[in-house]
Amino acid sequence: EQRSERRAEHTLQDPPVHTYTKNTMKSFSALISALLLSQVAAFAPQLFGARPELSLSAKYVNDKAARWAAAKRPKKSRPSDINRKPVVYELTSITKPSEYTISDAPPSPAVKAD
Repeated sequence: EQRSERRAEHTLQDPPVHTYTKNTMKSFSALISALLLSQVAAFAPQLFGARPELSLSAKYVNDKAARWAAAKRPKKSRPSDINRKPVVYELTSITKPSEYTISDAPPSPAVKAD
């Protein structure tokens, strides 16, 4: 009999309702505000001075393209390579086609060949 009465009392009771007090609501809103502020602070500009994570104090600077390519060229290690003179080309050995000769005649309009 006692068990059945307890069951009956238990089923007649309302389920527990959570009531939030002002203190719990304040702490919850403070927690949400702190999380939101921490996320937004990453995108906000600094008020004083430069950001230290953006300092450009590189100890060894990378070469630019021309200097990097020059460093990869073969080195002149043999005396024959070191003492080699550049090739001198004579201008008389180069024959130009007739299209490149300059004449003293007055200019004439070009005629289309049929």
